[in-house]
Amino acid sequence: MVKTVVLAAGSGSRLKSDKVKVLHRIFDKPILSWVLESLSEVESEDIIVVCGHQAEEVKSFLHAYPVSTVIQEEQLGTGHALMCVREQLQGYEGTVLVINGDSPLIRAETLNDMIKFHQDNIVDISFLSCHLNHPDGYGRVIRKDNRILAIKEDKDCSEAERQIKEVNAGVYCFEWSTVEEGLNKLKNDNAQEEYYLTDIIGWADSQGHEISACDLKNPYEVLGVNTREDLSLVWKLKNEATLHDLMQNGVTIVDPASTFISSDADIGEDTIILPNTYIQRRVVIGKGCNIGPNTSIYGPAEIGENSQVIQSHISRSSIGANAMIGPFAHIRDGSDINDNVRIGNFVEIKNSAIGDNCAAAHLSYIGDAQLKNNVNVGAGTIIANYDHRTGEKYETVINARVSTGANSVLIAPIKIGERSIVAAGSVVTKDVPEDTLAIARPKQEHKRNKQLTK
Repeated sequence: MVKTVVLAAGSGSRLKSDKVKVLHRIFDKPILSWVLESLSEVESEDIIVVCGHQAEEVKSFLHAYPVSTVIQEEQLGTGHALMCVREQLQGYEGTVLVINGDSPLIRAETLNDMIKFHQDNIVDISFLSCHLNHPDGYGRVIRKDNRILAIKEDKDCSEAERQIKEVNAGVYCFEWSTVEEGLNKLKNDNAQEEYYLTDIIGWADSQGHEISACDLKNPYEVLGVNTREDLSLVWKLKNEATLHDLMQNGVTIVDPASTFISSDADIGEDTIILPNTYIQRRVVIGKGCNIGPNTSIYGPAEIGENSQVIQSHISRSSIGANAMIGPFAHIRDGSDINDNVRIGNFVEIKNSAIGDNCAAAHLSYIGDAQLKNNVNVGAGTIIANYDHRTGEKYETVINARVSTGANSVLIAPIKIGERSIVAAGSVVTKDVPEDTLAIARPKQEHKRNKQLTK
């Protein structure tokens, strides 16, 4: 039986930001979200998040998660944060997992292994520790004859204690019926005048309770985000792990140093990702695609097998198989592009459905439209879908095998019948029947320029 407490009350003052620390984003996902995603794979009957700084913003974000919240009105240290949860844990006799909300690299496997270690060894307190060559800033694990005596925060260590390489990683398993008593004994007579959760270790040793340290092989897992440098490093590490997994599964990453892909992405084998490609949120890319260079894709989005996207931007849209997108195409939210479609340079598509075998090769805008199969959009075709006076947008339907001429404008709402042609330079304001040539432009006239005849 396990309950989890997530400590997420800190302001993150060293980030120099108006935003609370745990809501800073990594691949468009808040730091706290990464922690909660790992916890979703840990068998815990309850997750309690301790909020403090900007508590309402954090609580609003947490509405999407199956957690409860507790407010730490004054941020008086990690020990005080756990004190704030005593009412929610009253009468509880199981294990409490305590984890920091600013550690987005922590893995579910690590947490599950730690809980198993704690419960198999039948100890009162377990914590993750690791060995660092440069442990500055970390609490040191104080031992005597391998017995754990205490954890001392860096600012409170003597010069001799600062030479210790084993540090506290800040993740704990507590038997609550034992530790609850120790919380009442915590004092704030230290350099920061805070109630340290680490002081529980010294108290437990003085009472003869069993304490164990679980060795963490990868210290980066418990890296806390306290500065912009930390944030940048976490981005880098998250990205490296994702790219490694993709390459292990048959995806070619031409230049990992210039490629950023969210771990939410699912990319098929034999797809090639070219330099300066950025993929964020849930994006599914099929087999045998070429993506990039200089391409950004924001999910949710989907790209079918054997498609190419060159130097373009795609957001919240789907693209079918064997499609050619770009260069310099802009596929905006709500677009659904079918198979064998060609969307060329400087074409913008927004909230539109494009049927099979369509082409819009040059310099066009397609907004709030339905294009059936085999439509050819001529260079410079504009769908005028927006009435700036009312703020309303109107729909255009272009039926199968229609062709629009260069520099034509379709004023929505409008329908173009099957197999019709819109003549180049036309401004079409009325529905066009099928099998029709629509010409909507002034008659060409030739008038002699009198200035030239003088």
